[in-house]
Amino acid sequence: MAYRTSRNIEASLIDRITADLESDGWTGIRVEKSFAEVYKGTLPCICVNVLEIRPEKLEIGSKTNLKYFTVSIRIFATSDGSRLDLSDWMLDKFENDTDYYVYTITDGQVASKVLSGRIVLTRWLENRKELINTENLTKEDRYRHLLQWECIVALS
Repeated sequence: MAYRTSRNIEASLIDRITADLESDGWTGIRVEKSFAEVYKGTLPCICVNVLEIRPEKLEIGSKTNLKYFTVSIRIFATSDGSRLDLSDWMLDKFENDTDYYVYTITDGQVASKVLSGRIVLTRWLENRKELINTENLTKEDRYRHLLQWECIVALS
């Protein structure tokens, strides 16, 4: 079974973030696609989700839609300093496009991934501390940061 576009975007972004963290010397940071998984492990953690697809007609009378995907990345940090460092790092990283892969899954595992295009960030929507009054929050929620953008998939 092959993932559909939204899940391919999530998996491609997770692979990219994981590789970039490693190549830039960041250690001990988990990358998840399930919000619930954040609370089951250690911090810091980065959570990647595709929230919605917003299709727009390519032109009047066309049956073709250009699909804009809204991507949300939440950083669950251990301090305001690490929250800011990670968000600045990610802001710099996503100035460049991301490879888009099509993933085939067999028995719940990735059997193959094929480079099929690019994820192109078209517009930033959010880059902010997500929760302001953090006094009585759990450690996972105390230093959360929200990065959100719109993107398209440019197939090759």
